Parts: sequence; C-alpha cells; structure tokens
Amino acid sequence: MNGNTKAPWHLYAVGLLTLIWNGFGASQWYMQAMKVRSYYAQMTMEQVQFLQAQPVWVEVLFGVGVWTGVLGALMLLLRRKLAFNAFVASLIAVVANTIYMQVMTNGREVFGVGTLYAAIAVIVVAAASAAYAHFARSRSIIR
Repeated sequence: MNGNTKAPWHLYAVGLLTLIWNGFGASQWYMQAMKVRSYYAQMTMEQVQFLQAQPVWVEVLFGVGVWTGVLGALMLLLRRKLAFNAFVASLIAVVANTIYMQVMTNGREVFGVGTLYAAIAVIVVAAASAAYAHFARSRSIIR
C-alpha cells in the first residue's frame, strides 16, 4: 500500500485498543510515580512499602514499558513503521519488570497470585501489539 491508500479498519481498531490499554498502564505509572494518595489508599501497608522500596531501575522499566506502549499505539495510528520498535521496547521492559516482581522478589506473596495472571495478560498484549505492528509493516500498511 502506498501513503495515499486507505488503511484497513483493523489498523485503527488495534491502534485505539492498544492506546486505551497502554494509557491505563500510563495512568497507573503516573499515580505510582507521583505517589498519589488515592492510588495507595486501596493497598495494604505491606503493598505500599513494597512499591516504595523498589529500586529506581524497576520504576524506570515500568515507565518505559507503558510509555513506549503508548508511543507504539500512537505511531500505529499514524501509520509509522517505528510502531514495531516501540512495541518491542515495551515488551522487553514489561518482561523485565515481571521477572523482578514475580521471580526476584516476594511480589506475588505481597500482592497475591492475581498479579501473576495480570502480568501474563500484559505480556500477551505487548507481544500481540508487536506482532500486529510487524504484520502491518510487512504488508506496508504502516510506512
């Protein structure tokens, strides 16, 4: 497809859904990074202490994961092939953050087994986003 060709409906559907998904993650990151009281009010003291004791690199990974996801979604909507690179960066950051939370620490004990399922869902969506961007790039839907 050239630049003047109308994009298929699924490009905009995937772009919008990934923007909403990653936007939610970005709002979670913002509330955690800015230490918004209402965000922490719904947690136990142990959960709050766990999050506040995380190394800076883990907070950075969380931020990179969500913001490159937002960037990838926006680039997808703008039909830019760099969407793939952004989604891959997001996937790498999400996997690294999950390894820290689920393997390197007692995060699963502190937050419950639901965090493992949530982490798996996040990884699956990040991988699917990258796969879709790769598909769109290989079909010249994005340029």
